[in-house]
Parts: sequence; C-alpha cells; structure tokens
Amino acid sequence: MGWGVLESSRAACPRGTSRVGIKDTSDDKVQELDTSKRSGGVVLAPQPSDDPNDPLNWTLKWKCLHLFVLCFGSAVTNATTTMLTPGLEPLTKQFMSNESDISTWVVTAPTFWTSFAAFIVVAGADIWGRRPFYVYSVMLLAIANFAAEISTTFPMLAIARTAGGLVSAPLFTLLTATIADLFFQHQRGRSIAVWNVLLNSGAQVGSVFAGFVTDAFGVSANFLITGILYTALIPVFYFTVFESAYFNRKTEEDVTTINVRPDKLSAEWDEEDLKGSIRPEKFTYKQKLVMSRGRLSDKSFFKGMIKPLGLISSPIVIYSCFLNAVVFLFLVGVSTFMSILLSAPPYDLSPSQIGLTNLPVFVVGLVTGPLFGWMSDASVAFMGRHNGTSKGMAEPEFRLVLLLISTPIAMLGLLGLGMSFQNNLKFVWIVVWMVVTNVGSLSGIQIAISYVIDCHPEHSAQAFATINMVSAAIVTVGINPIIGMLGTAGPFFVFACMAAVAAVVTVMALPMYVFGKKIRAWYEQAPWAQRLLA
Repeated sequence: MGWGVLESSRAACPRGTSRVGIKDTSDDKVQELDTSKRSGGVVLAPQPSDDPNDPLNWTLKWKCLHLFVLCFGSAVTNATTTMLTPGLEPLTKQFMSNESDISTWVVTAPTFWTSFAAFIVVAGADIWGRRPFYVYSVMLLAIANFAAEISTTFPMLAIARTAGGLVSAPLFTLLTATIADLFFQHQRGRSIAVWNVLLNSGAQVGSVFAGFVTDAFGVSANFLITGILYTALIPVFYFTVFESAYFNRKTEEDVTTINVRPDKLSAEWDEEDLKGSIRPEKFTYKQKLVMSRGRLSDKSFFKGMIKPLGLISSPIVIYSCFLNAVVFLFLVGVSTFMSILLSAPPYDLSPSQIGLTNLPVFVVGLVTGPLFGWMSDASVAFMGRHNGTSKGMAEPEFRLVLLLISTPIAMLGLLGLGMSFQNNLKFVWIVVWMVVTNVGSLSGIQIAISYVIDCHPEHSAQAFATINMVSAAIVTVGINPIIGMLGTAGPFFVFACMAAVAAVVTVMALPMYVFGKKIRAWYEQAPWAQRLLA
C-alpha cells in the first residue's frame, strides 16, 4: 500500500504503473532495473527501440519544436473561440439575435462539434498517422474562418463556426496522442503544462486582441485576421510537423537477434536470416515531408470510431470526464459570464476593456502553468522513489494528489468572483479573483489529462476524445440555463454552486486514488473491456 494506493492481487504492474530512477538499490524491495534504458538516472517509460525513426529517439530540441508548433496552432484555434467573447453585445446587434443564442451556437457549440469530429480524427490517426490530419486541419481552418468573415446572416455564421469546429478537431484532440508518442512518462507533466499554457494563453491573448479589433473594425474582422494567420501556418506545419505515430515499437532484443540454423556459416546467411537484425535507415528530411505513408497499422477504422465510446466503461475515464467537465466549465463559462456581467451596469466595459481583463490571467498563467507541470512530474517521481511497498514504482494515482492544491484555489476564486459581482465591488477585485480561478482551473485540467495519459497511454487520444465530448456536451447544454440563473438567482449563487461542484469532484478523487490500481488491473483483465478496446 504505497502512499495509500492499494495493491492489486490481479497484477503487480497493471498498465500505467511505471518505474522511476532510484539512488539506493540495496533494499530487497527494489525492482531489478539493470536492463532498463535510462536517462539521467531515470528509467525510461516506455522503453525506446533502437530504430532511429522511433519518435522517442528524436532529439529533445526537435521534440520541443514539434510540440511548440502544434501547441501554437492549438492556441490559435482556441483563440478563434474565445475571441468572440468580448464582442457578444456587438454580435447580438449585428445579427439581431440574443446573448444566449450567440453564446450557445457561435461560442460554445463549435467546441461540441470539435469533440464530435474527434471520434473520426482519432480513428483515422491510428491508421494513417497524425501528420496529414494536422496539416489538412490548418488548411481547412483558414477556409472556415474566411467563410465566417463573409457571413451576413446568423445561420451563415453558425454554419461557418460549425465547420470550423469540425475541422479543428486534430489540433485539440491529437495533442495528447502526440505527447504520448514523443515524450517519456517523466516528461509528460511538463509537456502537458506547456500545451495548456499556450492553449490558455491563446484564449487570453486572443480575447485582448479581439477586443481592440472589434472596437476598431467590427467583430467580423477577427475572422479575417485568423484566416490569414492559419494561411501563414500552412507552410510552417508542412515543413516542421512530421509523423510521430509509431505503432510497432521493438525492443533491442527484437532488433539485434539473428536466428539461423547451427550448421550455417556466416557467409551463408540469407536475407531471411538477416532481416531481423537490420535496423531501418533514418528517414531523410525529404522523406519526412511525405504527407501520407499509407496504412501504418492494421487497426479497424470503424472500431476506432466507437472505441472512445467503449472507454466510457473505464471508471478512470468516467471520473476524468467529470473532473475535466467541471474545470472546463470554469474556463469557458466564467469568461462568458464575465463578458455578460462586465458589459452591464455598474461596470459598462467596452469589448476592448473586457478583453484586457484577460491580460493579468495570461501573465500569471505563464508562471503557474509550467510550475504545476513541474510539480506534477516531480511529485510522481518523489512518491515513486519513496514508495514503501515497492521503491521505484510510480502510480498514475500520484497525479491526483495535486488536486488538494488546485481545487481550493479554484473554489476560492469562484467564491471571490461571486461576492465581487454580487456586491458590486471595485473592478480590481474581479480581476484578482478571475486570476485565482484560472490558476486553479488550468492546473485541474493538467491533472485530468496527465492522469488519463498515464493510465491509458495506448488509447490516450481516444480517452481524450471521450473526455472532450462529455465536457463539451455538458458546457454546451448547461451554459444557457446558467446564464439565465445569473439574472434570477444572482452571481454569488451561481459561482458558489460551481465551487460546491468542484469540492464534490475532488472528494470523488479519494476512492479513485485508493482503489485506482485495483481498478486498472481489473479493467485490463476484464474480457469484455478488452473486446471494447481491441
């Protein structure tokens, strides 16, 4: 029972349990690690192959560049959603609609369609790889934003936004799979933190920039600018984002062993004898630019589409859905509520002024996002090295410990926002509590994503598609009634209810932490579960 995580009688090391470097190997509880590949004393998980084309063997600089380009594209895509938040009032006037319909069909609904399209994207990426989906996504997003810019009616705008939501799926959903492709387990917390920081920064900076653009040129000008930006990103993606999917990773023994008859001389070894020992040649830069290499795996496209639905049977994914949905509501919902409340008396802020409220959030997020990412990896490594049951063994459940920090921060921020709006406090208090809420919410999303990737590394994209779908559906359906509650029950009641939900979800983490290893072992060996994920 290391750190309160109960051991499983079904399997000592179920999927997700990994080994970390340890300094003292004299203890008889220490697992044998001598044959494992290491980096800086840390046992690498997963173990890389000897293939130079294995993404795990890419240089760290190239991995970081690859991740940064994708995260930047993801940030721009997130900005295309939040950039409309400061301009809700001008949008309602321009298209003669109301705030609820604009918030539902233009701001939040595209997120739902992104999650819907993720089922197709994830299934295809597991067969034909990630690269074609990333590059084509940027191309189609440019077209979708140009279409939104020329929209003259609300239905036209809603259709263009729906199309944009559908084709943006790769830049949201496949990032978890790419992180699992490129980075070892002890690096994933920081990688996810970088992604979340840039994703969140896109939302904040996009809102600030869009506020000024809306005041100067109108709401539609934002679509023109993002369309031009996506057009500029097309060559960047084409020349820097290479294929990271690698489905047939072999160990060193698989690569170097030669099996021949004892009576054969080395000069008589034929091609069949030697093919197991020949290492693939490293791809040239020109070969890496190929958009498609055909089928990279034997997986079924249809089964891949329904696999995310099958993952809902996993208690770990179910819990992560609730956790992510709650914090996603904080990030998306709070910014929408802020726009509505700040544009009304007694504040009466313009779109540019509302956009500027995101600037402090952006600055603080640049510090706290990477900090929580480092804390996530460091806490798992520390708890693994000092695991009383089996030193050197790290469990995915160790990621959940940081909820004891992130949830109280988010709850404090939500309660502060509710009191500030309810009592018409000075504007500075609203900004302070908005920053606090964002810090807690951003770290909560990092925890949810890291936990799922550690538990289901082979199905990380499918798991994230499931989580995203549930979260987007809850936010899309729930945001309209909550906007109504702001006027009837008051801001404090709404924000206090959100804080209470955060507390409930965190309490639910306790059984997941204690019984998580047993659940993973049971789910891994359940025949019906394996049929769903086959």
